[in-house]
Amino acid sequence: MNHPQRTTEHSLKHDTSPIERADHTAAYLDVYPTQQAWLAFFDKTLLVIGSVALALALVFFIAYNWLDMGKMGKFALVEGALVMTIVLYVGLCVRRQFLLIRQLLLLIASIITGSLLALFGQTYQTGADTWQLFFVWALLITPWVMISRFPALWLLWLGLLNTCLLSYLDVTGFLFNDNVYQGVIEIGALAAINFVALNLWLFFIDHKSPSQTTSVNADIDTPSPTATYRQNQTRAGLHWSTYVVGLLSTYAITHLAIFTIFDNGNFTIPIILLSLWIIWCGFMVWRFYRYRVDVLMLTYVSGSAIIVVICWAGRLLLENTNSSGFLVLALLLVGMSSAAVVWLRKAARLSHKRTMTSDMVNESVEVNATDRSAIDKNSETNLGNGHDHDHDQEDTPWFVHVLFGFSGLLASLFFIGFLTLILESTGALDNAMMIGMIGLLLNAAGFLLFKYEHRRHSMFLSSLAFMISVAGQSYVVYSLIESSISHPLDVWVFLLLQSALTLIVPSFMYRLIGSLVVFGCMVFLLGYYALPEISLGLLALIAIVSHLQRYRSLQRIPARWHLASSEVIKAIGYASALMLLCISVYFIVDEYRYGFDNNDGLFRYHYYWAQGLLTLASLYAAYLILKRYRVQWHSAVGLITGSAVIVLGIISTYVTGLLATSLIIIIAMANSKRTLLGIGVFALVCYVFWYYYQLNTSLLVKSVSVLVVGIVLLLLRWILVKRYSAHDLSASGARIQHNASQIDSEEPLS
Repeated sequence: MNHPQRTTEHSLKHDTSPIERADHTAAYLDVYPTQQAWLAFFDKTLLVIGSVALALALVFFIAYNWLDMGKMGKFALVEGALVMTIVLYVGLCVRRQFLLIRQLLLLIASIITGSLLALFGQTYQTGADTWQLFFVWALLITPWVMISRFPALWLLWLGLLNTCLLSYLDVTGFLFNDNVYQGVIEIGALAAINFVALNLWLFFIDHKSPSQTTSVNADIDTPSPTATYRQNQTRAGLHWSTYVVGLLSTYAITHLAIFTIFDNGNFTIPIILLSLWIIWCGFMVWRFYRYRVDVLMLTYVSGSAIIVVICWAGRLLLENTNSSGFLVLALLLVGMSSAAVVWLRKAARLSHKRTMTSDMVNESVEVNATDRSAIDKNSETNLGNGHDHDHDQEDTPWFVHVLFGFSGLLASLFFIGFLTLILESTGALDNAMMIGMIGLLLNAAGFLLFKYEHRRHSMFLSSLAFMISVAGQSYVVYSLIESSISHPLDVWVFLLLQSALTLIVPSFMYRLIGSLVVFGCMVFLLGYYALPEISLGLLALIAIVSHLQRYRSLQRIPARWHLASSEVIKAIGYASALMLLCISVYFIVDEYRYGFDNNDGLFRYHYYWAQGLLTLASLYAAYLILKRYRVQWHSAVGLITGSAVIVLGIISTYVTGLLATSLIIIIAMANSKRTLLGIGVFALVCYVFWYYYQLNTSLLVKSVSVLVVGIVLLLLRWILVKRYSAHDLSASGARIQHNASQIDSEEPLS
């Protein structure tokens, strides 16, 4: 959470700013992006996605099994596209213009090169030589990778190198034939190459001067103090590609540390591998805690430590499958996750303190403090009045919440194993009502622990309560399945119970998981009653209201419930967005099997109705965002926005998930939610791979669909560039700042 968002949330939690002023405070503190930031965002997004879509259209077109096109025609098409891309790149280099476009052209040329090599292998039947394909591909694009200095292209090259290495080691038998040794060499080589890549990334990409790293919402003319702070905060973090490489390195070294966990023969290799893992952990802690604090990298280390310790402890404690072993593992996991969260929160506070110090030293812009001082003074006063626990909650990054939730779910599985072995010996598992009562008692115990933890501020109690509550939910589900309650009445009962617990349990992670379960039940019931088409539009509407109308919704709630209601709405917003992205392609898979229906009929899903409702919800989101900036729906901007949403809705009928991911990305941009933005971008990349392997349409239709997407997006960008010149961009940014100031001066504090 950045500083403006933290200030807004803190003022809301401690009643230093009325809820009616929350939207205006967020706009004034640049939580909501300026019109200029929107133009810059659309300019870059449309250019990147449109260019990549054109390259993918060519790949899909070549991959289609053409019967009438000869091999010379295919080669001419791919090589012609490659030559055209390089010519455009050289032309722009001569003119020294459009750096991003030049980098994208090299990325497209690299993708086309891979398509050319795949076409060569398909034509001359060399597809069996897998590692040679990826090796030659990586070798040929190496000069472009070095020239472009484009992180996305570097990641493509690193991915090719990893794939080539794994493919080569799979078919290469070294001096020995032992499968364990062979696997150790494969994972060890993968860990080594990604560790070297991480250090190279840290040196070449994140070893920059401050001016080279800018914020997406920074103003062009005269940056505001908030924008200056956001720039300094962005400089405090690493480049996004570095986190990707760090995740690859973490996965490889963690896999290496637990690879020989079931090898009973030799203890030398496990000791060596664990020693290497400990050295890696020491380096990561030194580099990202002592040298330069980075909480996400430290979260990688914490997650790796939890996985390795639990795996080896499970290897020792579960040999005889005794109940005490499961209990010890559950408590060990609860203790480790609690200690990790406390340590990561400390690191987050340390990072925030260093960023604040850097901001105070570097900030040289005079601030008109007449209105801003009230918010800052209240924030500073409340921070000094002992609200440490609330401040911890505000400063807890999303990935720390994910680590807490993952550990809690895993601990609940061990705890369920412990209770199941105990109950099995008593015969209680044979009675569905008894299992249900046990589940309800566990839920009640978890709720009481959560309430007690809220007063004592104990992270261990919070983890313990989370584990017990999830175990209780599992037993309730099992009892409903085994009971005589008719279907789908059992789903309704669990839906109501889970909704009540989501509202009353004071834990954000529990509320997030509970909301996901509630939405999953809702989607199931709509499918059961033959109304699956409503799911997309309904989930999109819930996500829109919870994110874009959050403060207006809180105005209808009594003031004493604002804090709890804000957390519930926040959890519902993220859960609805995640569920929307998950089911956007689910029904297409389910249509080819027996799905939600209660009989043996084949499940049918009406795409046009579903996409129509999703389009209507997206139009409502566009209306709310335009209303925030006082842009009329019938204006030129409003008409262009509405037309773009409708076109995306039509295309999304054939390109699965396009409109859903676009909606989540726009909502994330509208509220400056980087976490939600990352989820949307990740889902968009996943949908590209999913769309390629989707069986309901041919590659030719997919090629045409992606081509249309690329052309439409680039056309929209051309309209954007033609309509708004550089002078207009600067003027629009000044106008929106002036309007925000007018709003603050016209509406007095209540």
